[in-house]
Amino acid sequence: MGNKKKNLFVYSILIFIGILFYFFANFQRTAIPGAIFDILQGELNVSAPHITMFGAIFMYIYACTQLINGVLVDRFGGLRIILCGGIILGVGSLLFPLSSNLFIMYISRGLIGLGSSMFYLSLIKELRGLVSEKNFGIAISIMLFLGYTGGIAANAPFIYAMKYASWHEILVVIALIILISALIFGILLTTVSLPKQNRSVKLRILPFRLILHKKHNRNLFSFACCNFAISYAIQTIIGKKFLEDFCLMTTSKAAMILSLMAVIGAIFNIVNAYVCKLCHNHRVKFLKNASVITFGSLLAICIFLIFDIRTEFIAVLFFVLAANASLSSILVPVLHLTNRKLVSSTAVSIMNFCFFMMVGILGTIMGHLLNMFEPITKGNIVVYTNNSYIAVFGMFFLLSVFEMYKAMKLSNKY
Repeated sequence: MGNKKKNLFVYSILIFIGILFYFFANFQRTAIPGAIFDILQGELNVSAPHITMFGAIFMYIYACTQLINGVLVDRFGGLRIILCGGIILGVGSLLFPLSSNLFIMYISRGLIGLGSSMFYLSLIKELRGLVSEKNFGIAISIMLFLGYTGGIAANAPFIYAMKYASWHEILVVIALIILISALIFGILLTTVSLPKQNRSVKLRILPFRLILHKKHNRNLFSFACCNFAISYAIQTIIGKKFLEDFCLMTTSKAAMILSLMAVIGAIFNIVNAYVCKLCHNHRVKFLKNASVITFGSLLAICIFLIFDIRTEFIAVLFFVLAANASLSSILVPVLHLTNRKLVSSTAVSIMNFCFFMMVGILGTIMGHLLNMFEPITKGNIVVYTNNSYIAVFGMFFLLSVFEMYKAMKLSNKY
C-alpha cells in the first residue's frame, strides 16, 4: 500500500509538471506575435506578413503533429511523450529570444510548435486512466483551465514584466524553467513503472478513413475549426494590434483585454461543460447556438468598422467570442461518444489538427490582408487603417457564415 501511495504521489507530480508544460505552451502560442507585434516589427524592420508568420508557423507545425500524436501517445504512453515535448519546447523557447535572424527565429517557432503539440493528448490519455467517464469532461475542463492560464500570462502580465526586463530576458528565463522542469520530470519518470511500448499501435490510414467517412464528423470538424480559429486568431495574432490601431487603446489596456479573453476562455471551458450538463447534455443544440453567437458578434464588429465607430464595446464582443469558442470540454466527449473507442483518440487529433491548421491559415492570410492597404507610420509604430481591418474581419465574418451552415447540419442522431 505504501508503494502504491508513493507512486500515486510521484504520478501526481508528473501530471502537474505536464500541465506546467501545457501552461508554457499556451503562453508561447499566445505571446508571439500577439503581445509584442509592434516590438518585433520595429526590431526586425519587416512587414506584417513576416510578423504574423511567427504565429502561423507555430500553428502549422502544431496542427500537423496532431495527426500522429494520437498514435504516439497510444504506442509509447502519455508520460514519455510529455517528456519529449518538454525538452523540445525548452530548446525552441531558448533559441527564439537569443536570435535576431528571421530564419532561425522561424525554426525556433517550429520547434516550439512541435514541443507544444505533445501535451494535450498525452494529458487527456493520462487523465482518462484516473477519472471516471462521468467526470471525464470536468477533468478535461480543469486541465484546460490550468493550461489556458498561460494565455492569460502572455498578455497583460507579460507586458507588465517588460517594464523591468526586456522580452528577450523574460523568454530566456521561461525557457530555463521549462528545461529544468523537463530534467526533474525525466528523473521522476525513472521511479515509476511505465506500461511497455505497444508495438501493435501503428500509423494507419484506416482510422482516418473511418472517422472522415462519417458525415457527422466532417460537419463537426468544420464547425469546430471555424469557431475556434476565429477567436484564437484574434487572441494570439491580431487582437491586441487591432485594439491599439482601431479602438485607440493603450498597449497595457489592449494587453489586459487580451488577458481577460484568455481568462474567459479558461473559465468557460468549465462553465460550458457544466451548463451543458445541466441542460441534460443536449450538446448539438449547444453547438448550434454557439454558431449563431459567433455570427452575430462578427456582424456587429464589421458594422463598427464600416461606419468607423471606434467603440470599446468591441472588447466585450471579443469576450463573447472567447467564451463561445471554449467548447473542447463538450466537443471531446461528443467525439468519444460518436466514434468507436479504438479510433476516438484519432478523432480528437483530427479535430485539433483542424483547429490549429485553420488558425495558421488565417494568420498567413491576415498578414497579406493588412498589407493590401497602405498603413500609417507614427514614429516607429506602423498603424493599419480601417480598410485593412475590414478585410480581416470581413474574412472572419464569411467564415462564421460557413460555421453556422455546418452547425445547422449537425444531428442529434449520431
